[in-house]
Amino acid sequence: MLLPWLTFFDFRGAFANFIETKRLDYQNKCEDFVILVPIFNDVKYLTNIEFLRKYSGRVALCTTNIETDEFYEKLYKIADENGFMVIECDFDKGMKNPWKIYHKTLVAHEYVLGRSLKALKAKYVIFLDGDTTCKNELSYLAGIMERDNIDLASVKIVPSKHETVAENLQYIEYEIAMKSRRIYPWLTSGAAMIGKRDSMEKIMEKHSLFFNGGDIEIGKIAYLMGFKVEYIPVNFYTDVPETIPKLVKQRTSWFCGAFRHSVINAHTNLFSPLYSLYFTIIIFFMLPFKIYEMLSFWYVLPFIIVFYMIMTIVSNWKIRNRYMLISPLYSLLQVIIMPILGMFKYFETIIRTGNVGFIKVFYKNNYPPLRYVFNILLIGVIIFAIFNIDVVEEKLLLHNIDIFGILELDFHSKSVLSIIYNGIKLFLVMTGTFFFFMILFRTFYYVRDSITNKKVKLDYRKIFKIWM
Repeated sequence: MLLPWLTFFDFRGAFANFIETKRLDYQNKCEDFVILVPIFNDVKYLTNIEFLRKYSGRVALCTTNIETDEFYEKLYKIADENGFMVIECDFDKGMKNPWKIYHKTLVAHEYVLGRSLKALKAKYVIFLDGDTTCKNELSYLAGIMERDNIDLASVKIVPSKHETVAENLQYIEYEIAMKSRRIYPWLTSGAAMIGKRDSMEKIMEKHSLFFNGGDIEIGKIAYLMGFKVEYIPVNFYTDVPETIPKLVKQRTSWFCGAFRHSVINAHTNLFSPLYSLYFTIIIFFMLPFKIYEMLSFWYVLPFIIVFYMIMTIVSNWKIRNRYMLISPLYSLLQVIIMPILGMFKYFETIIRTGNVGFIKVFYKNNYPPLRYVFNILLIGVIIFAIFNIDVVEEKLLLHNIDIFGILELDFHSKSVLSIIYNGIKLFLVMTGTFFFFMILFRTFYYVRDSITNKKVKLDYRKIFKIWM
């Protein structure tokens, strides 16, 4: 049975709790920045005007030259009233295929941002969506970039409000997802990011201009090209879908991008074997196996869901709320349904637009080739170990390492009491395993920080307390 053990791969964010991140330094300030805000189709999507107004001399509203006269009239009125710049980027006005026009509107987000960079002279550029704001002074964010000579930085994206069920579920989801940026700082978001203008120009020249996943592509290309990419946990607040139908539509687009990055561009993830394993193998390639196991061992799911719920609460204690009780069901439905919808969305997009979204940066700059070989071998070994638990023996007649047999767990019995007994035992084993690794990681980071930071003295009594 694969499903229980795959659950552990969702708790990378829990271990990220022990990784320190950069904070705002209110002694370093840099005013040499400009804010780029892409806006298309309708000015009603520009909802952060009040926030942008205090940076009026450094705000550029970026659009295309294929918008309506009414749109331009309203846009330039907003710009004149608030002291904003307007940058129009050239597109082919002679297009007749409506889907080509649609595609141009989609890629405009990356295309316009890339083209707009050339019209600016500021040292740093902040990409900001029209519904995103920040309570911190942005000059301090630019100050961190200047102080540490960072080329590109992801930031913490937070839902601007969490009132409806959909918003509350996303609030939990965003908080957990942002922790992953401590491990993978190149997971940039289109809602907000900051970078050096000259570095961003070079990055955008390599961009595939595929809309879905285009924001992450910026961070990934930067990392592969050898630029210094980091995560700065400054809160940026953005609007999120208020209803479940709108949420499904957004997630379909996101999983379209995830499929493109994880499968079509799997070569770009090999510098991180665990990332490749999770997104390429577990999310997409193992989807049929997960569905098969859910249908075959549906009676085990309640125990796994309870485990997932408790671990979600424990790992995210600071943001705990009642919606964490249903968060596991939300996550389960996402990883089962949304990858399928995302794949359909991807193939629909390439058929209608002719762009496959292939990233032409094949390897990480200055990354040893032997490391790539080792990473590929490691992925292969882990995949074999996972499949060898149960499914491979049945389907491929390979030797089976019966982990469930070792634990004396038997879910093939039809007895209700047996199922409950084994379910409880599975729950306890998984919970114990999780806490063991949590304590192990906490110890590791404490020892590491004590060794690397001369001001922190290694105290063996604290290690003992961690384990006790």
